[in-house]
Amino acid sequence: MTLSAELLLTSTLLCALATGFVLTYAVIFMPGLAKLADKEFIRAFQVTDKVIQNNQPIS
Repeated sequence: MTLSAELLLTSTLLCALATGFVLTYAVIFMPGLAKLADKEFIRAFQVTDKVIQNNQPIS
């Protein structure tokens, strides 16, 4: 397999992984957040942002 073919395969797999994350977020996470009141919605995003800022994606 040539280098260009390996790079193409790797980039295709990484794009599919990113698409999966976005789809999961849109299908599972956002509908749950949509059911929250405005203050709860903002608080949920603040907590999520704090986890991301602390570089702790898994609690």
